[in-house]
This record gives sequence, structure tokens and C-alpha cells, in this order.
Amino acid sequence: MVKKIRWGVIGCGGIAARRTIPEFTKMASKAELVSVMDISEQRAREVAEKFGIPHWCTQEKEILAKDIDAVYIATPSNKHAEQTMMSACAGKHILCEKPMAISLVEADAMTNAVTKANVKFMLGFCMRNNVYNKKARELVQSGKLGQMVMGRAELTCWYPPIPGAWRQDAKISKGGAFVDMGTHCLDLLEWIMDTRAVEVTGFQDLLVHQYPTKVEDTSTILVRFENGAHGVIDNYFNLPDAAAQNVLELHGTKGSILAHGTIGQDPTGKMFSIIQPQETGYDAHQVRNNEAARDEYHFEGIGLYGQMIDLFSECILNDSEPPVPLAEGRHSMQVVEAIERAMRERRVVRVGE
Repeated sequence: MVKKIRWGVIGCGGIAARRTIPEFTKMASKAELVSVMDISEQRAREVAEKFGIPHWCTQEKEILAKDIDAVYIATPSNKHAEQTMMSACAGKHILCEKPMAISLVEADAMTNAVTKANVKFMLGFCMRNNVYNKKARELVQSGKLGQMVMGRAELTCWYPPIPGAWRQDAKISKGGAFVDMGTHCLDLLEWIMDTRAVEVTGFQDLLVHQYPTKVEDTSTILVRFENGAHGVIDNYFNLPDAAAQNVLELHGTKGSILAHGTIGQDPTGKMFSIIQPQETGYDAHQVRNNEAARDEYHFEGIGLYGQMIDLFSECILNDSEPPVPLAEGRHSMQVVEAIERAMRERRVVRVGE
């Protein structure tokens, strides 16, 4: 019988209830969900009953006392550091939703706790698991696009004021559209191009919605990557869902990749490439016929969150490094803080400055 990692979930509402737990129970082959915890007794009980989970509770200390190997932390951002450190002290491996924390100071405290406890930590950048994004990385890493020049990642939704919504409270969420969605976009561009953001600037505004605190509903960030390529990361809480394209663009000296819908919670999307190196000099007529060089891709995607659970479970079983380790989570926090400074000082800021 194949050994399975025994899991608990801390924070079983929101994304855990919508995506992770359903995919966990349907498709995770190397994991077993044995307990859920939430501060809402009703929510914890209802989730446990709905998905046939044998135990539920309302306190971290109770779930951490259970015979579990790993926890999935899916609480509001301002709880990640405390719950990660508690879980590490209890000897549990940790899969944590992004952002890693709400400050670099918290991220460093988490790193110290995880390292001291000798447990594994993985950050939940699940969009790497989309089959189209994986193909895009394969093409870029193989050199098909030549030298990378530019990448763009867009993720948008309609997110009006909602009473009690923690993402609209700056003290809890750390920020708005960029922190919630743009950190996924940044991670995808860095992962696909195998490079890191080194300089950031851009614009952020609360343009449309009347949130109770000033978190941005409009974010357009410009990035210079370590490999010299430029990046655009655009995230909006104020575009209609039906109009959202969630575009991924990758451009190099030998061609481009364009995808729609591969950035998001669904494992689906559409993608094509135009790989046709320039064989002649400058064409003053600027006539373009790229249909002959257009390759479309068609894949069957599987759940991003279920994959994430199995990937981390494999790392525990094989004692291997998680694909999104502590260092990448900390780097993401460095970029978030650099963007905050760039917005505040209205200038280009070097990451880690």
C-alpha cells in the first residue's frame, strides 16, 4: 500500500472550500485529509460534513495536536506568519497560500522557525501547474523564443466592496489587486523565464470602488528582470469578469507566445506561438503574414490545487526540495515591499534596496 501524507487544513473557508479541498478529495493520490480548522465553528463543521473529513475544530493548537504530517494554511495574509511558526514548532510540514506574510520581517521569522524545526515549507503558487504555463516554460527554456525581451501577465476580476471582505482591509491583506493577484503573475514570469525581478515601478490607484481602506483596485507594474527583459504585470479589481482575458505574453528575438485564460484558478486556457526568426533585414513596408508560422496548443488540464497537494506530498515522502521554497517566498515579499516603496516615492526601486 502506498504511503499517504496525512493533512490538516487551517482556514477551511474561501479558496480552501472552493478549490483545494474539493480537488484534494477527488484527485490527490498521495495525500489524505484528516482534519480541518476554522475560527467559524459552523464553517468547519459544514466543510467536514460535506467532504467526509473525520475531524474538525476551531483552534490551531487542536489541529496541530492531531496525528498529521502537513498543514495547508489558507487563512487571511496577516495570520500566515503566526500559523506557520506554530505549525513548524509542532513539527508539521507547511504549504502556505500566498502572500507568504505581510512584511519581510514576518517572512524572516517564518524562515527561521521552519529552518530551526527542520520541516518543509512550500508557497502556494499553484498557477505554475497549469499545463499551458508549463508548456510556455518548456518553450522558453529550450531557447525557441531566442533572447527574452518582454513578458506580460494579466489577472483581473470584478471585486466590488463586500462587508467583511478581508482583502479589502489593508491591515489584513497587505494590499489590493497586486498582492492578491499580481504576485501570481510575477511568479509566473520569473518561473517561465527563469529570472528574477531586479527593478520595479508603475502606478496603483483606488480608481473605481469605495473600499473601507485604501487598497488598490487598479495596478500596473513595470519590471526589469535580471536577464534584461522587461515585464508588465497588470491587475484590476474593476473589470467585468466576462471581459477578463487574463493574458500571458512572452516575446523574444525568435518569436512570441500568447495565451488567454491560463492565469487563474482554472486549469484551462488557450495558447499559440509564432516562432519565426527574422531571416532578412529591416522591412520598411512592415507587411506581416504570421499565420503560416502560428502553432496552436491543445491540452487537457487537471486541477491546479490538487496537483499542488500531491507535489508537496511527494516532496515530504521523498525528502526533496519543494518547487516553491522559502527563498522564493521571501523574494516575492521583497518585490512587494519594493513596489510599495516605488509607489510611495514615485520612482524606480531596486528589489532589496
